[in-house]
Amino acid sequence: MTKANYIDWENLKNIPFFLCQVVEDEQNQEIVLYYFGERVFHDYDHVGHYMRSAIVLFRQIRNRTADWVNLRNLWTLRNCIRENYNHGIGVDALIYGENYDGENPETLTPLTKQRFELIIKRIKEKDEYATI
Repeated sequence: MTKANYIDWENLKNIPFFLCQVVEDEQNQEIVLYYFGERVFHDYDHVGHYMRSAIVLFRQIRNRTADWVNLRNLWTLRNCIRENYNHGIGVDALIYGENYDGENPETLTPLTKQRFELIIKRIKEKDEYATI
């Protein structure tokens, strides 16, 4: 397992997602993000689908160059997905959209900043101990 001590958590807000390259290891257990060739972030996919789902949602955003579409918010969305999944919070339709069939990314409702903020708010309302 890769140590995360190289991650500059405070700087994640300054790294736009659209400029990152997403790479998976050969066993599909680790997802690594590179920013201009530098490894800036990673997550372990073998413990859950959270980061993979967050990346798919970020790739569907219509305005991927918006300032809120950054690695800090990618991590926040990943944590929202984790909390919703692990604690049965029940905001799937809010996260993925009303029309998502559970498999086809084309049925996802593209994420907006307003919906992203509402996801965070709802999860905090439903679970005061949520770590997002």
